[in-house]
Amino acid sequence: MSVAIAVEHVDKRFRVPLDRSTTLKARIVHPRSSSRYRELYALRDVSLEIPFGTFTGIVGPNGCGKSTLLKLLAGIYQPTAGRLAVNSRVSPFLELGVGFNPELTARDNVFLNGAVLGLTRRDLHSRLDDIIGFAELEEFADQKLKNFSSGMQVRLAFAVAIQADAGILLMDEVLAVGDARFQERCFDVFDRFKREGRTVVLVTHDLGAAELYCDSAFLLDHGTLVAQGQAGEVCSVYRRRVAERSDADAAAAAAAAGEAAPPASASVEGTPGRWGTGEVRITDVELIGPDGLRHHTFASGRPMVIRVHCEVLQQVEDLICGIHVHRGDGYVLGGTNTFFSGWELRCPPAGARFSVDWALDEVRLLGGHYRLSAVLARHPTAHPMDGLDQKFEFRVMSTAHQIGAFSMGTDWRSEGIDLLPLSDHLVSRYGLSRQADGSTDGGESKSA
Repeated sequence: MSVAIAVEHVDKRFRVPLDRSTTLKARIVHPRSSSRYRELYALRDVSLEIPFGTFTGIVGPNGCGKSTLLKLLAGIYQPTAGRLAVNSRVSPFLELGVGFNPELTARDNVFLNGAVLGLTRRDLHSRLDDIIGFAELEEFADQKLKNFSSGMQVRLAFAVAIQADAGILLMDEVLAVGDARFQERCFDVFDRFKREGRTVVLVTHDLGAAELYCDSAFLLDHGTLVAQGQAGEVCSVYRRRVAERSDADAAAAAAAAGEAAPPASASVEGTPGRWGTGEVRITDVELIGPDGLRHHTFASGRPMVIRVHCEVLQQVEDLICGIHVHRGDGYVLGGTNTFFSGWELRCPPAGARFSVDWALDEVRLLGGHYRLSAVLARHPTAHPMDGLDQKFEFRVMSTAHQIGAFSMGTDWRSEGIDLLPLSDHLVSRYGLSRQADGSTDGGESKSA
């Protein structure tokens, strides 16, 4: 696969003034004060390659250099050192709405902003109704932009931006656009980009979206590239680093207050793929089959129990247990926790051991290799006390002739045409196996 973007040992340095000489008089009276500055490295020795036709995420904390990297790729900045090559036409979605004129109508701004993207007036005329409709501004197309709410302006900007026909799309935090309904339409656009095989580079703080849409990802921290690979793996590394920093901040705060530091996190103790403050620890996760015994292989459509064994080192309030199911490549297929399921866990005193079961009436996964992550936390989305990332593997065996990860059911119905079980002749011709109920995969047919 040929390379769309190549970045080789790139540095980007900015000069940050130390003085505030904002007037001409101040510069004349203090001529030397304006020359004092400090150097800030936004990027240091960053090297990466992005192949054509891939959806790539760039993640990391605020100030890590994500947006700076995108502006380098867009040609807005030039690198201080190193070199980069962008081997196709680029459309940057960096700051939606830049260049809009508040004194012009929405319709006029479509032509203005579209011209900036390189679209011809004829192209924009043919797409105008679709752009206005996508932005849900049909009733306001001839109103001046200064009368629009901020949400209306951003919707219009996004609707225009996605019209670009470039082979490489650079998108900076565009997932924050609009309300929930409009964001669903934005996600549909991303799906279309993937189907079209476009090269997309997405900067985002939404790790769930990065895992869902991105084939691969890069993690930046303080301007350096600290992780790269499959999106799920990189996002897991980012989550662990965030948890480790939370641990360090909690220990520093406790030391400043003269209190005992909280228990060391598991990642500090040197266990890869583990993190948390450690008040309550996961000692084991059992995968139990219908016979009540521990197994590593399960049949699709049969029951399974996921049992999380835990140990209390320090009694806590608001204990939550969560489980994620991953595909073999790390992609998160789904997950839940006791809090979102409507259950409350009362933590026993220090020294106690307990277990929590997640019982599945039937495994809906199709045949394949899967992994589990288990987390103990004090909040539905924060303060992890112990997390084990993809540490537990299992396999599902399935005879269903379906594709994907989940069984979608086999109950077909018909009207105006006979729908009958496959004949022995067809079963033999295509090498299928007959199930006990007479169907090839446990299905059931009903004709109206």
